[in-house]
Amino acid sequence: MTVDIRKEILSKRDELSVDEISEKSHIIIDALKILPEFINSVLPMIYVSFRSEVFTHDLIKERLKNNLNVTVPLTISREKRLVPYKINDFSSLKKGYYGIPEPDSVSEKAVNPADIDCVIVPGSVFDRRGGRYGYGGGFYDRFFGERPKAVKIGLAFELQVQDFISLKDHDVKMDIIVIENGIINTLN
Repeated sequence: MTVDIRKEILSKRDELSVDEISEKSHIIIDALKILPEFINSVLPMIYVSFRSEVFTHDLIKERLKNNLNVTVPLTISREKRLVPYKINDFSSLKKGYYGIPEPDSVSEKAVNPADIDCVIVPGSVFDRRGGRYGYGGGFYDRFFGERPKAVKIGLAFELQVQDFISLKDHDVKMDIIVIENGIINTLN
C-alpha cells in the first residue's frame, strides 16, 4: 500500500509543468520564509530540490547572499544516512546520490546534527497529522534520530497531501507542512 500511494502521488507530481512547479514553489517558499520556526532558526538544514520537488535552490541562494547560515545534506548511501554540511556557495554543489546536488565533502565543513535547529524536508506523500513518506530509503527518519529536537518542516504540493497515511514506528512526523494552499501545523 505504501509503495502504491507513493508511486501514484509521485506520478501526479511529475505531471506538473515546469511553470506550475515554479509558481507553486514560490508560494510555498514565501509562506515558509514568514514562519517563526524558520525565521528564528540559527542553523537550518535545507534539502536541495531535484526533479519535481518543491524548488529550494533560490531559498538557499538567498540565505547565502544574506550571510545567513545554511546546511544541506550529503547522502552516505552505503550507510543510509545524511550528513549536514555548511555551505558558503551554491555553485560548489556537485551531483551526488541519484543526481541530487550535494556538498563536496572535501571542500565543505560537516556540521554536528545536534546543532541543526530546523530541517526543511522533502517527501513523496504527507498527511494532515504530519505523517510523511519519503522515497523509501529512511534517510531523513534516521537523521531525525540524531536530532530529535529540530523543528521538522515538510514542503509539498497540495496534491501530495492525504487526509491519513499509515505510518510505521520508525516514520517521523513533521511539525509543520507548508503547501501552496496554506500551512498544516501539528505543533498546536
